[in-house]
Amino acid sequence: MVAVVPRPGRALDPGDLVRHCEDELPGFAVPRYVEVVSELPLTENGKIRKAVLRARGTTAGAWDRTTRPPP
Repeated sequence: MVAVVPRPGRALDPGDLVRHCEDELPGFAVPRYVEVVSELPLTENGKIRKAVLRARGTTAGAWDRTTRPPP
């Protein structure tokens, strides 16, 4: 899973992101789930709290590439 914060005023299509990843990354690194979030949990030093994201797991709002319609 990847959690993505789009730039302000921009929309993000999870399918476009996954297609880009499929072109640029090895298959094992392409995320199955994409979740668009408004912000990421950060430490006091500004680093991403990955443990918080892992503990949260995949939510109902996550986009699943295995169920997307074919291009």
